Amino acid sequence: MPLKRNTERVTTSAQSVARAEYQNWAVYAGLVLTTFLWGLAWPVGRLLATNLPPVSIATIRYAIVVPVLFAILWFREGSFKINRSWIPTLVVMGILNTTLYQIFFLYGVKYAAASDDSLVIGIGPVLIAVMASLILKERVAGTKILGFASGLAGIIIISILSPNTQVLNRPLGVTLVFGGATAYALYTVILRSFFSRNRADNHGPQQSSLSILSWISLFGWLFLIPFSLLESPWTYTWDAGSWLGILYLAILSTVVGYFLYIEGVSKIGAGRSGIFGNLVPVFGVLTSFLLLGENLSPWTAASFLLIFAGVLLVNRQVKNSGS
Repeated sequence: MPLKRNTERVTTSAQSVARAEYQNWAVYAGLVLTTFLWGLAWPVGRLLATNLPPVSIATIRYAIVVPVLFAILWFREGSFKINRSWIPTLVVMGILNTTLYQIFFLYGVKYAAASDDSLVIGIGPVLIAVMASLILKERVAGTKILGFASGLAGIIIISILSPNTQVLNRPLGVTLVFGGATAYALYTVILRSFFSRNRADNHGPQQSSLSILSWISLFGWLFLIPFSLLESPWTYTWDAGSWLGILYLAILSTVVGYFLYIEGVSKIGAGRSGIFGNLVPVFGVLTSFLLLGENLSPWTAASFLLIFAGVLLVNRQVKNSGS
């Protein structure tokens, strides 16, 4: 009997390990799919922004995203309630994450190649690390300064030596995308601080990430609308391809991508999930090459490697001298 029980325990343990490994691989596959969806958004955005008003594209995109997010929020939590004292912070985050980022993103792909722009956005983790150090009054390590310099060098290379010369204004487009990465980095730092304060306040209401994202998206979308009206979007031709592209950005890139990423964070942690974000520029370059016929060169690889090295440097854990 003891031998039989031990055998059953070993079998159960092996099954549990196998199940956990299978679940992890499913999470990894979901995160790879997420980065592919986000990478593909760059050529799709360029296809749309080439002949259509950029801010209006973003406005229509979030006119779809916001109701879908709130519908999911109601289905999962049965409430839209939000702490009124949080509204000013949520408005600021909405302007950074939705209004400014979308404007920079779509005007960026209008003026420069999608593959070049998708490389530039890879500097996001570098900007987040440096900005967190500055805003949160942390000591700025030498590795972070070196990482920022490396990432910036990668952007300069693709701005000057990109093989994609048949664009409206590459330096302007790349600069706009860098502005978008900066806006998103600032949003991320504010969001982290917001969640930290919220968790520290044990007596206050605890809001889910879905609820926070829904309200941020709503406030950011509201600020997009007046800028969209200035573009007179009703004077443009919106064909079936345009609507398919916008639906892709709204449903697959935004909603599905968000939920797959949150699933990954909940299962394997933010640190390990964040590593997959380095695939976004790779998929952005490859899909732009395949769909738009954009050019690749050794300078494209050099730019990616410098930006990727910057990400590694700013996230390097510096050991204490006494350890």
